[in-house]
Amino acid sequence: MNGSIKIGNAFGIPVRIHATFLLLVYALVALFPEPLKVLGLTGISFGCVLLHELGHSLVARGFGLKVMDITLWPLGGIARMSEIPEVSRIEALIAFAGPAVNFALAGIGILLLTVGPALGFEPFVIRAFQVFVVVNLLQGGFNLLPAFPMDGGRVLRAFLGRKRDWLAATEAAVRVGRSVAFLFLIGSLFLMRESAANACVLPLIALFIWFEGTRELWSVRMRHGLAPFGAAVRFGWDQNQPRRETEPPQPPPEEPIEPGSARRPHSWEQRPPGSGGFSEEEIRRLEAHRGPLRRPPEE
Repeated sequence: MNGSIKIGNAFGIPVRIHATFLLLVYALVALFPEPLKVLGLTGISFGCVLLHELGHSLVARGFGLKVMDITLWPLGGIARMSEIPEVSRIEALIAFAGPAVNFALAGIGILLLTVGPALGFEPFVIRAFQVFVVVNLLQGGFNLLPAFPMDGGRVLRAFLGRKRDWLAATEAAVRVGRSVAFLFLIGSLFLMRESAANACVLPLIALFIWFEGTRELWSVRMRHGLAPFGAAVRFGWDQNQPRRETEPPQPPPEEPIEPGSARRPHSWEQRPPGSGGFSEEEIRRLEAHRGPLRRPPEE
């Protein structure tokens, strides 16, 4: 991803931080009165995001797919892969792996909270584990919303792809995702009216869902040999069949020619490549329309 900085490798996968993520951290530290607490919460949240993306990446590598990198940015993380086969089982397993990691981490956190008092954990450690559990439950549950291209939307496409072709499944998943994005936008307006904190994040998530889902839909259409923008703009593509070479024009039917007629004559006769001049039939038609032609002297 452009504008990102590599910070290391995880299981051989490059891990990057986008420049906007650094701006987010700076803004949080500058705006909130307890910068250390903010840095700790941010570290826990994005540490869980990294583990979430590693879940996707390791399952994808198990299917032989190449994972190019993982990039952390303000709205979460992105694991870039060379491709995802149009196979429902593979996409569903890759998509669900991320939330499954979050739920597993939340389970570990609940277990530690249960045994923590007996082990003599300090109060700040207990609070850290409480935050850890809440963050993972929120991340896992939120990513399972049926908002393509989020994880839940990909699971939905995989489910729909079992009974229909991949393009139709993608279009249906994108429509559902746009509906969820619209609900996010309406919800953000309500929260802004109530002066709720973090209400401005929902419009950004809605825009991400809308535009990233649309971009992937265009990619699937082009991969299937169709125009990316659907039926509205065709660009010469047939929406139902793969693009075919244009058939050569066929000559119009012959019409009787009368001398002195003002009707423009046709000259559709096909000549072999490289041949020059007019045929006798073409000269006859031109003379019927324009009058006698000057012929070159015979040698």
